[in-house]
Amino acid sequence: MIRLCILQAGDKNPKLRKPVPGYAELYRAMFAPHPQFQLEFIQVRHGEFPESIDDWDAFLITGSPAGIYDELDWITTLRELIERIAASGKPLIGICFGHQIIADTLGGKAVKSDKGWGVGVRKASITAETGLLPGMDSMNLICLHQDQVIKAPEGARVFAGDDFCPIAAYSIDDRVLCFQGHPEFTTEVVDAIMDYRADDIGAERVAQARASLTSRIDGAEITRAIVAFIEESKSVSVSSVA
Repeated sequence: MIRLCILQAGDKNPKLRKPVPGYAELYRAMFAPHPQFQLEFIQVRHGEFPESIDDWDAFLITGSPAGIYDELDWITTLRELIERIAASGKPLIGICFGHQIIADTLGGKAVKSDKGWGVGVRKASITAETGLLPGMDSMNLICLHQDQVIKAPEGARVFAGDDFCPIAAYSIDDRVLCFQGHPEFTTEVVDAIMDYRADDIGAERVAQARASLTSRIDGAEITRAIVAFIEESKSVSVSSVA
């Protein structure tokens, strides 16, 4: 059994007008095909943090409505935890906000982009071989973000991107793996969020995003890549995987 600590940095907005699953339900569904993973959720957004990183085999930081530049105590503490996990060699996965704060903490930079919202199913070209996405020359993931990583962290290998979001995915050795897109999201989830935030996103971009929701989505493939990355990490023992 692999013990995966999900550091929950957000959850569904209770003001959404359409019923959708919360973060825990989405991540449980994401990892359901991989029963070797035992998930536990820690609400870092509420100031909860693991007592010891030694209790876990791997960590995953979720998306969040917060920006990494927000002056919030829990974001400061999360940065300190990221540094500890990265130094330990345990696998650390970042999704959306997680992707951004890991990069920014480990020597890269993330900002609110002047390109506006990246929303809907977006296609990123695979620009470097990782061994994690065999046979794929691009990946389609549901996106919902204003912030972007504009500088990868030290030692990172950027392996996916496009003109809108050049750093859509990166890894650092067998320790860090991050994606701007959401492998856990469903079209119903992003549609409900767009419905609520249409004024912020803009009518034209919402229309384009809704049209994209019929595209192929590679969430299962990206999940398998995350699973393989964690299982192949030198810090995850054979007994954990068994």
